[in-house]
Amino acid sequence: MRRLYSGKKKKRIVNFLLNIILAIILAWVVFPYFWAVSSALRPISKLFTLIPEWLPSPLTLENYKWAFTDKNFLITLKNSIIIGILTALFSLVLSSLSGYSLARFKFKGKKTIVTSLIVSQMVPGVLLIIPIFVIFSQLHLVNTYLGLMLAYSTFSIPFCVLLLRSFFAQFPEELEEAAMVDGCSRLGSFVRITLPLSFPGIMAVTLFCFILAWNDFLFALVLTRDTTVMPVALQLYNISTVQFAAGNWGGILAQGTIITLPVAILFVLLQQYLIQGMTSGAIKG
Repeated sequence: MRRLYSGKKKKRIVNFLLNIILAIILAWVVFPYFWAVSSALRPISKLFTLIPEWLPSPLTLENYKWAFTDKNFLITLKNSIIIGILTALFSLVLSSLSGYSLARFKFKGKKTIVTSLIVSQMVPGVLLIIPIFVIFSQLHLVNTYLGLMLAYSTFSIPFCVLLLRSFFAQFPEELEEAAMVDGCSRLGSFVRITLPLSFPGIMAVTLFCFILAWNDFLFALVLTRDTTVMPVALQLYNISTVQFAAGNWGGILAQGTIITLPVAILFVLLQQYLIQGMTSGAIKG
């Protein structure tokens, strides 16, 4: 009885310490965003004070008003949404078909392809930026939506193929065979049976590709020239150099918090599919 009580007490202490550690990590992660929002909601005269104020006083929306009246910011925000959606759709189509082929079919060189996909995850993006720029320049893909989409897909597709391959491999082939007996083709059974059952994996891949394209800075810096196709992350960097001289830190912080909202909203809405897709895809390779 004493051992049981001692074991429960030890478990409570461990759980308490783990909760403390998690709370510290959470505060470390959330605090910069909290401070950015708090600073964006206060007038510029209140940003630099000897005694820091945790909450904005007086509260003002002038910085956000300035952010939404910045024409270039709105244009680049639209560009990021378009590029993110195009990258997600293009990567999803190619990776789902490729992952299904690797999961279902047996052919020569299959292991080599899988190994190559794994090795490709070790290649840093900066190593490919010059070759991609040279190729895209010759193909007139620089400063285009298509060029950015292809550049981002170069890094998103290998990971998505590996994830979906593991996901598809979990489903019994008998379900597809039953559909084909009823008259479906192989592609028809894939679209009508396999894809709906793989919805968590599909959503995980889609969200991953969108976030990858949304957060990119390096390829946008090299492959874009003006705001016609420039993503919002690069525009925020460009405008920060101008507004730094003007001292408009509140406006910069307002735009910075705005561009985090789409990804944050998507993650909150789809987090259960993201977690389920990642964990399920890791069960069987």
